[in-house]
Amino acid sequence: MSEQALTDDAQASRRENALAVRIFLGILVVLVVAVLIVVLFGLPALGLIGLILTALCFAVMLAFMAGS
Repeated sequence: MSEQALTDDAQASRRENALAVRIFLGILVVLVVAVLIVVLFGLPALGLIGLILTALCFAVMLAFMAGS
């Protein structure tokens, strides 16, 4: 391996580490936006966020089922 990895994982490359950082930052942005929406609009917004995430979870499960 010619590239120096940022983790202890011998198989990880810089591209994989960069992808992991982008995924974590994306999740962080989504959480911050969700918190701001709840602060601005209150608990009904939290219920709507829950409904949206439930639908998203079902969509992901269906996609996995369709692929196998």
